[in-house]
Amino acid sequence: MIMAKKADVAKEVKAKIKEEEKAEKKKEETAETKVEAKPEKAEAKPEAKPEKAEAKPAKEEKPEKKPEAKKEAKKELKKPEEVLEEKVITLSLREAWKAPRNRRAKAAVRVLKEQLKRHIKKDTKLELSVNKAIWKRGIKNPPRKIKLNVKVYKDFARAYFVE
Repeated sequence: MIMAKKADVAKEVKAKIKEEEKAEKKKEETAETKVEAKPEKAEAKPEAKPEKAEAKPAKEEKPEKKPEAKKEAKKELKKPEEVLEEKVITLSLREAWKAPRNRRAKAAVRVLKEQLKRHIKKDTKLELSVNKAIWKRGIKNPPRKIKLNVKVYKDFARAYFVE
């Protein structure tokens, strides 16, 4: 339940960021149109005001560079790596049932990570689907065993839930 809420919050935050970026782009576009319109008016006015108009575009260039850098960083993260190995593993969560009733799902996640580390020998990341499968019936009643599809990459492994 908690992980699902966190995922929802993360989606909301991403949506807000996108809205803010759109608003910034609109402001930049309106500022560019104003800057283009000001030199026509500035011809009749003293030289001090055109200097201010020139200063504004310099400020606008800085925010443009930052989103580009963020986009490039996101693209680098999204690049798919080569899958070296892919396994389907069924793991027992028996050890989790030895934990107190109100801590079993937490214990199941911990036990699952330990077992994957033993089998895969690399840092393993659990997908949201795995977490949801464990927490599906609540904190007191996790599954007895779970079937996972594990994709092994160069530096890490990622586990997906198999239905």
